[in-house]
Order: sequence, then C-alpha cells, then structure tokens
Amino acid sequence: MMDQGIILRADLTSRRFEKEQLDRELRHKFVGGRGINAWLVFRETAAHIDPLSPENVLIFGCGPFSGTSAPCPARFNVTAKSPLTGILGDSNAGGYFGPAMKRAGIDHILIQGKADEPVYILIDDGKPAIRSARHLWGKNVRETETLIKRELGDKRIRVASIGQAGEHLVRIASVIHEERAAARTGMGAVMGSKNLKAIAVRGTREVTLYDREGFNTCARNLHKKIGASNAYEHFRKKGGSTGTYSTDKAGFLAVRNFQQTGGFEGIDNFEPLKVAARYYKANKPCFRCPIGCGKKFEVPDGPFAGEWGNKIEEGAFTPLGPVCGNANVDSIFKMNNMGNQYGIDLIEFGQAAAVAMEWYEKGIVSAEDLDGLELTWGNYEAMMHLMEKIAYREGVGELFAEGIVRAAPKFGKEAEKYVSHCKGMVMAGVDSRMLKGTSLGFATATRGADHLRALVPVEFPAFPVMTPEQADAKFGSAEVLNPVSYNKAGPLIYYQNISILPDLFELCRFLLGLGTGTKEFKYDHLAELYYFASGIKLDEPQMLTIGERVFNVERAFSCREGMGRKDDHLMGKWAREPVPNGKYKGELIDPEQWERMLDEYYRLRGWDKNGVPTIEKLTQLNLKEIADSLKQAGVYG
Repeated sequence: MMDQGIILRADLTSRRFEKEQLDRELRHKFVGGRGINAWLVFRETAAHIDPLSPENVLIFGCGPFSGTSAPCPARFNVTAKSPLTGILGDSNAGGYFGPAMKRAGIDHILIQGKADEPVYILIDDGKPAIRSARHLWGKNVRETETLIKRELGDKRIRVASIGQAGEHLVRIASVIHEERAAARTGMGAVMGSKNLKAIAVRGTREVTLYDREGFNTCARNLHKKIGASNAYEHFRKKGGSTGTYSTDKAGFLAVRNFQQTGGFEGIDNFEPLKVAARYYKANKPCFRCPIGCGKKFEVPDGPFAGEWGNKIEEGAFTPLGPVCGNANVDSIFKMNNMGNQYGIDLIEFGQAAAVAMEWYEKGIVSAEDLDGLELTWGNYEAMMHLMEKIAYREGVGELFAEGIVRAAPKFGKEAEKYVSHCKGMVMAGVDSRMLKGTSLGFATATRGADHLRALVPVEFPAFPVMTPEQADAKFGSAEVLNPVSYNKAGPLIYYQNISILPDLFELCRFLLGLGTGTKEFKYDHLAELYYFASGIKLDEPQMLTIGERVFNVERAFSCREGMGRKDDHLMGKWAREPVPNGKYKGELIDPEQWERMLDEYYRLRGWDKNGVPTIEKLTQLNLKEIADSLKQAGVYG
C-alpha cells in the first residue's frame, strides 16, 4: 500500500532526488494527470524562459485510477513550456508507463536542470537513480527500449524515451512509450534539451484506494458494460484509425493541404475493415483495456513487406495520407514506424510535408530549395527522405525541424499563406471552416489547434450525439446542431470543460469520448469510481468546475507569456479561403460574426476583452495564487 499524491523531483544538474507529498486539498482541486501537471508547470517556471533551457521543467503525470482495475486507466501526460508554440506544452499517451508510475508509488515526475551527459532515470518501485545513457544516445526508440530492458534484466520494465529527433532538439519531437506517442507540442525536444534519453519504471506495488471492494465491484461492472457496447465491437475490429474514412465520407477531411474537403479519390484504401484484413495481426491493448484498439500490424507484401509495429492512429493516417495526397497505405505504415522510431510528431510532419508540396506545386519552392526532393503530391519516398532530414537536422531538415510555422518565413512571405494553424500548432486533418464552434475551439484551445480538446461534437452531422429536443434542453437551443451557426460559445465551453476530465483521471478518450466513445460509461460512473478511490463525492457540476479550473490555469500560463485576443484566431487558409467543394462549398469564417462569437465566449468564460481570466473569475475558481502571479507579471496592466 502507498499514499497517493507523490511528486518525485529529479534535479538532473545536481543528480539529486526529492519526494514531495501533494497537499490533499490540492489533489482534489486538480485531481491529477494533466491538471496537476499544469499547476506545477505554472508554479515552477518563470515567464518568458527559453523552453529548451535548463530553467524549463518537464513533468510526467498519471491519474488517481492509474494502475487500478478501472477500465482503460492507461494514459499519462507530459507537460512543459512548449518549444514549438512558446506557451503551455502538453501531450498524452497510453500503454503501460502511467500505471507503472502509479504502482511504483509516484504520481508526478518533475524533472529540472540539465545533465552533464546523456542519462536515463530508473525508478525501481519508488527508488530513483540516474544512469548513464551514453550507449543509448543516437539510438532510435525501439533500440533504446530493448537495450534498457536487457540492461536491467526485466522485459516488464516500462520505458518512455526519445529518438534522434529529441536528441537534436527538433521542435516537433515526441516522447514515445512502446510505440504510443505523446507527440504534440515538442515534449521530446524538452527531454533532449536536458540530456535525458529515457525514463524506465518498474512498479509492482498496490495502489491505495479508499474503498477497494467498492472500487473493484464498480470496475468489474463497467468492464462488462463496455464489453457489450457498440464501441467495443467497432474499435476491437477496426482499430483506432477509422476516423480518416468516416471523416471523408462526412465531408470534413482535409485533402492536399485543404485544397479539397472530403471526396479523396483514394479513400477506399482506408476503409477500416479492408485495413484490418490486410495489416492487423493481433490486439495490443493498453493496460486494463477491454476494447483493444491497439493492433500489432505488418505489411504483408510489396516494397515495405515485413514492416511491423504495435500501434497506428488516425493522427498518422490522415496527415500522412489524404492531407499529402497519398493513397498508398503501405507507405503510411512505413512512415508511422519511422516517426515512432525517430520520435517525431506525425501530425506536424504530415502537415509540413503537405504545405511544402503545395509550395512546390505553385512554384514557391523548387527541388533545389529542398535538397533535390521533388515534393509532388503523394510522393511518399520524398516524404521519407524529408522525415530523416528533419530527425537529424540535415540540410533543409534544419528549417523544417523548427516546425512549419517557423520554417515558412524562410521561404518567403508568400509561403506563410499556406500554413493553417492556431498559436503555432497545426491541425490533424479536419477542415473546420464550416464548423463554427469547433473553429472557435481550435482558436481558443490552450495548446493550439487541437482536435482532442476543441470539438463541439453535436455540430458534426456525421455524429448525431443529440436530437434537437435534447440539444434544446441541454443548451437552450437546437441551433447548436447547425454546423454553420455562430451561436456556439456556450456549448463550446461545456465541451472544453468536460473534455478535460479524461486527462485528469488519465482514462482513454475512446472510453469517455464525446460522441465517439462508449455510451455505457457515463460521467456519473466516473464520479462513482472517484469516490471509491478517494472518498470524495463529486457530481457533474463539480466535475465541470474542476475542468474549468484546469482550463483557466492553462490559459493563464499562455497569458503570462503574452498571448491574448490577437492569438485567438484561425491562421492561413482557414482564415482567408472558402471551403472549396462539397455540401458546404463557399463557407468561410465571417470576421464580424467571429468577433461577436469571441466576445460572447470571453463573457461566458469570465475573461476580459483581451481574453485574460479576470481576478474575480480566478478567485471564484479558488485560483488566487494564479491571479497574483498574473498581476505581478503585469498582465493586467
């Protein structure tokens, strides 16, 4: 048995460790995972630090259900100031690393300073040590995991590590655990900046629960419900990469860098059952997952025959496929592997490749500008060469390693127009120009353009989450179901607040998906589990307040860095070009209606006209220390 709420502070400069017990009230204020990570990063960093300096901190966090019998308690968050966006950086992955942390007696690993040589951290049932990683530096992720497990003599050790991209401080570098990627916002580059190659964890201890019998009974019942659900059948048969096909059929898929919306001519190659039959060999579920969307895959024939791996997601399928005009699915499995071994965010890479392809098509760049690469649409061989160059910062890869938003000006003013992003982060491949609530969500999401934290699912015609009667009862109007309506500020805030909850408890979003997850697992089940885990009773309004509190901490971090209303906008094609085809052809963001919607959003959020959380709102959310910090930093003028 062990206490919950332990922070392991690792100072790589002095090679010292300290354990800190989190205050019980603070744990219930933010719950865990993403919430406590955000609060710690705000507390531990000063404004305007260089994200790749020793002054930045890097935090790994798990949740109160991690390592327990709850369904799908496998996620963990990695948080720091982002070297890609300059604001709060945060990413999330599944597998077994988070549960191993919890079973080792650690809720959060807070890493500060910089080692004087490549190292990795070993946490052996709560006992930390720093080990040399000189023999691992230069290795890819799969090699690193294999060598560490061999060195420690235990295949059950769980490892999170970086590849060559993180070592070379590529701003789109990811942290990888058993081919599950904490990919967004460049957390791998922060890890590399600290000379930290990996963290290895062995956790065998029992997690403390307030009422173990009640918790396990509740968990068993939920496992049974999920096993009988439609989502179980869907994800178990088709895996986690089904969204590319369904989004195209719904008319929202980005094709060739948003030159086309849906109707991709090669979309039949992405049909989920066809993909499953050709590539999937076995289920590779995360810890305690009754669904098993993770699959061991292998390319059976052709130029990439024998290419194998343990996970592929829509976040690889769409950007590496239709966004780049690439219908060769074999090549996508190959590039997915390359990205996971180099440790590269495949959403950022795919969008960067697509932008470069449009530059090439329009004569803005030539093959000579790209080290001889002919980046024509669908040229997956050129994409593979570009990815390698980025991972090692070689040639033109030196520019693209900075992220496409930073790279574009280097190719001229005209080049910038083709980069669609919010706050320096690109989108996965959903065209939101006709989805006004989701567009506002992208613009105001706390880490940049973000399909995981910005959707208003009720406005997606392909995902009928609510009837008009239900929408009217929930939001006061059925207008929220109309994709092109600008009356979405209130519904967006609801979904932004509630979508934070899975990341606090570190549960899978396919379990608690808003419109795409199991309908058997509801938020009252989440509250019930939390009571048995902690002894604290929460209802839905209280959970929404916790989500709101975390959202405001994350927003405050960005405001302290100088961001505000000027940054809450769509950039690139999203802002200046209409939808090119399909049912919503000609639809565009109207500037005046956008500003009115943004005003309403700020009013409902309790923020000022510049998008800064007011002192009154922060005090109401029991965040006076955050308000004091913003005041001291001069944010309020």
